Amino acid sequence: MRSTPFQLLLCILFAGLFGKILPPVFVRSTYTLSLLFIDCILFFLPVMIFAYMFNALIAAEEKGPVLVFSLLGLICLSNAVALCVAYGIGSTVIPHLAMHINITEMSSSVHPYFRLPFKHSIRTDFVAITAFVIAFGCVKTKEKIHKAQWFTEKMHKLQIAIATFLKKAFLPILPLYVLGFMLKMSSEGTLTFLYTEYLPIFALNVVVSFCYILAFYKIVSIGYKPVKTLILNMLPAGITGFSTMSSAITMPVTLECTERNVKYHPLSRMVIPTASNMHMLGDDITITLSALTLIMISGAPLPSFIDFMPYLVGFCIAKLACVGIAGASLLVVLPVLKEHLGFSSEMVSLMTTLYVLHDSFGTFHNVMGNGAFAVFVEKTFKKLGLVGRKK
Repeated sequence: MRSTPFQLLLCILFAGLFGKILPPVFVRSTYTLSLLFIDCILFFLPVMIFAYMFNALIAAEEKGPVLVFSLLGLICLSNAVALCVAYGIGSTVIPHLAMHINITEMSSSVHPYFRLPFKHSIRTDFVAITAFVIAFGCVKTKEKIHKAQWFTEKMHKLQIAIATFLKKAFLPILPLYVLGFMLKMSSEGTLTFLYTEYLPIFALNVVVSFCYILAFYKIVSIGYKPVKTLILNMLPAGITGFSTMSSAITMPVTLECTERNVKYHPLSRMVIPTASNMHMLGDDITITLSALTLIMISGAPLPSFIDFMPYLVGFCIAKLACVGIAGASLLVVLPVLKEHLGFSSEMVSLMTTLYVLHDSFGTFHNVMGNGAFAVFVEKTFKKLGLVGRKK
């Protein structure tokens, strides 16, 4: 009963069985609480990202500038490859999966009573740059300026406090956050759609993501460690990600598991905090395949690869402003879907529904993908001479 996956399953079953018969005021109130929850998390997330990034950069010390910008380049490259694979498979397979639904009938009918007036205007890339500048200054002046050493110690303590808060306070109420969205979907009838017409696409998303991550591990294992060893070492983090639906919250477990695979631990302490928020291969594939599906059932033709390119570029840039918590990855991509794929408000609403359904599986693949990505970064940086060979 205290297991998060079990509680999430109960929330889904409860919403499916009783969502349509519960009083509208209860459904709307629960949905409002879910949105208040995500508003609060998004408001305070920049502090968490700053703390993790700062401590990672302190560990990297003088090689920080080259490592950071090289890492961001590799993240964009990896995301772009995953998007291209998803487009190639989706544009080939999805037209052959019969789906019978009128998307205009899926419009949202449940709205929150109110939203918190928090502004989520601090972008992850800005936080990363700020953390880099301050960390670089602390590295250069910690021997001369007492305040720099004091600030470094405070950031280390803050990171420990944040990890404790996420584990002790955030995870216990995560099922309530999911319940609000599930009741909304059940009340609007979208759960029925998910149980029937969307099942083949759901299976396609899971299979493609799994095969892509497996292939990634196979590639990075060449000349390194057995692929079975790499996967088994990361599996505890993947299972944790499945239960939390958050790459950011799973970050401490991901880092611990990654350090069993890599040889240069300071590098992994920089890669994992960054990748947990910006590098999400499962989300890349899931969002793209789901977007292509919604375009098809809306009656519009699937985009050509040339038309797909602006979406790919916008997606990769938007990911630099992402945070790895449940549902947040889609938030930064929605403007890209509207601008480059012509999404309507009804399509946006349904995309949000589909994303929440996929989130557990998506996070599992995100976390597992980050473990393989850390090995890939280490091997690449060693060839470039950017890191040493010691632990």
